Amino acid sequence: MSDLKNAVATATEHADPLPEIEDGQAIMTTSALAARFEHEQHALTRTQAVKANLKPLMWCAYMFFVCIMWGFDSLAGGIVVAINEFRKDFGVPYAGDYVIDANWQLGWQAATLFGLVFGGFIAGLTIDRFGRQPVLLFGYCMTIGGVFLQVFSKSLAQFFGGKLLTGIPMGIYTTAAPSYASEMAPLAIRGSISAGMNFAIVLGQLIGYGVTRQASFYTDARQYKILFATQWGFVAASIVFLPFFIESPYWLVAHGRVEKARQNLEKLHDANYDFDGHMAEISENVAAQQQHSSSQGGMLECFSREHWRRTLVATSMFFIQNACGSSWVIGYMTYFMELAGMDAGKAFNVSVGLSGVMAVGNMCGWFFVDWFGRRGTALYGSGLLAFTLLMIGILSCVNSTSAIWGQVAFMGIWCFLYQGTMGAVAWPVAAEAATSRLRAPTQALSTMMNGLSSCIWSFSLPYAVNPDIGNLQGKIAFIFAAVMVLSTVFIFFMVPETKNRTYLEIDELWARRVAPRKFKQTQLVAVAVEDAKGLKEAN
Repeated sequence: MSDLKNAVATATEHADPLPEIEDGQAIMTTSALAARFEHEQHALTRTQAVKANLKPLMWCAYMFFVCIMWGFDSLAGGIVVAINEFRKDFGVPYAGDYVIDANWQLGWQAATLFGLVFGGFIAGLTIDRFGRQPVLLFGYCMTIGGVFLQVFSKSLAQFFGGKLLTGIPMGIYTTAAPSYASEMAPLAIRGSISAGMNFAIVLGQLIGYGVTRQASFYTDARQYKILFATQWGFVAASIVFLPFFIESPYWLVAHGRVEKARQNLEKLHDANYDFDGHMAEISENVAAQQQHSSSQGGMLECFSREHWRRTLVATSMFFIQNACGSSWVIGYMTYFMELAGMDAGKAFNVSVGLSGVMAVGNMCGWFFVDWFGRRGTALYGSGLLAFTLLMIGILSCVNSTSAIWGQVAFMGIWCFLYQGTMGAVAWPVAAEAATSRLRAPTQALSTMMNGLSSCIWSFSLPYAVNPDIGNLQGKIAFIFAAVMVLSTVFIFFMVPETKNRTYLEIDELWARRVAPRKFKQTQLVAVAVEDAKGLKEAN
């Protein structure tokens, strides 16, 4: 360990970036251990990376399993008002049926979104201080309590409290998981693994549809109580593995627990693994950032002069994700099918099928983020989504049944494109934009942006679309298309290509003030300090 400390100290002492030696090429000085590990990571194929990192990938899967609850809870909160027994127990008689007051529906939605934002804020403060394990335990306890209140609530106000309690841990889970996965996954498949976060959300929605259909065969309150109680199963399975949770070595090194970080690496890999090289890379990465600040890193530092651009990139991806029409297309798909003459039962079945299309699209996104890169996937995705939304808007101006079916068809195309591009790529872009020391706080801010931007569209859509108010119907797609055109311009100038870049390389490129659109063309060569000195003398 003393050799590692000496190597890191030497590399940090000589960490000033060297000038470019050729057009678009530069040398990055590191310790010999870190340089060796950098070269090893770049040499690994996807298959080799999976075989060498099975245990870390299993813990990534655990974190994403936890996030299935977000997709499940968001689906359950929206679909429950369509369940007859729920409307009978909580609604009021109207025209031979029962209805839930619209203000309460908005209130439940607001409770979930507020919980997501507040949970992200809590996670940003507490993960940095205590690590992920105790924060996850707190989230599990909140979920248990919130689900209990939903299952046994007797009034609309009690149900509101349950939605608020289950919303807070959703913010915690979606802050803890992406940053953890990006630090644990090997370089060759880091983008695909990070994009798996969105697949967990879609999978949760699919499970929610399945539970809803099976519970519909009951003729009492179990129609909706089973839907909520299912979340206890997710929590129970998560708690079983929590005592064995292995914290990220990046977090441990940033908090001075170097020995524990190495112990965790030894638990995750076999004896042939390059432990010294990995520890050197992590230590140098953290040490370089701590040269600018002696603090452990918090949300306020994300807005400092050195980091605000990286924070902007991370948070903006989730604003764009919500601004591309996800709340409208996903939420109003059934409505448009019924306008086209499809009965409610078939419309529901088609909605489930389109959820399957979204799941397939997201799985394609695992490969898109590596084939086309983070920047390419975001840039091409935003452009294609803008075109698709424009076509929906144009068809909405045509008054015919065929035009409505055309809108539905383009909504299906949108579902695939969204999940394969913006839905998937936002997670790796956000995780890789931040420094290792500020990854958790930056992800917390991204979670908060996700909740806040979702609020904007969720609360404005009913007023814009409903026939008795805005009556825009499909013409609202023009608004989303315009926003996506502006987003495409933003992505072109601000979102860097981080594919096949280690975190040392990403930090180096930002430190050199390389324009984000030129990240891909800039070649960095990791050279040991001793060799770099020889290069200087030779020149």
